[in-house]
Amino acid sequence: QARTADLKRTAEVLQAEIGNRLRAEESLREVNRSLKMLSECNEALVRATEESELLHKICRIIATVGGYRLAWVGFSENDADKTVRPVAQVGYEKGFLETARITWADTERGRGPTGTAIRTGRPAVAADMLGDPDLAPWRDEAMRRGYASAIALPLCGAQGTFGALSIYAARPHAFDAERVRLLTELANDLAYGITALRTQAERARAEEEKGRMRALLLQAQKME
Repeated sequence: QARTADLKRTAEVLQAEIGNRLRAEESLREVNRSLKMLSECNEALVRATEESELLHKICRIIATVGGYRLAWVGFSENDADKTVRPVAQVGYEKGFLETARITWADTERGRGPTGTAIRTGRPAVAADMLGDPDLAPWRDEAMRRGYASAIALPLCGAQGTFGALSIYAARPHAFDAERVRLLTELANDLAYGITALRTQAERARAEEEKGRMRALLLQAQKME
């Protein structure tokens, strides 16, 4: 009996060690996947020349390289309902955003991660979408699409928060403190990239307008 007990304890120790090793290996894979995702996103930001193309690329990298269920970007509207307007999404969406009717107002449909991130200017995490009472308006549709947890990162510019990058994972509690830190860094870089592209586009429009005005002035001078 003593030998049997010793063998049982040895088996339990080995089983625990195997479990720990498997968890460590999975954690390492997730870290490497996150670093690769950030690297590819940074490359996309450096090469970006047009805003909508950049947003789609970032969402695609997050969903495919990062292994997330859905990634999307929404911009905050200053209308009466404080609507969040989806502008790019990649992943298993299947009409979710069309029916979600997300707002950034402090109302029922504004208390999910996206609305909260925009309203507060801080990252918002839904660790367990199925058990979070604030996510009741979207729970059924989230379950159908395999969303278990989510994070929304605010996109901030000189005039304040203008949108959010939202990411959905297939397992609960997918966004630990380190993941939040890395994704916040990514969202900050994306916001900077968007702002830079808009500034470039505005300068190009201004130069085009100057050229048009000069042409009109020359034409007027010739007619005198």
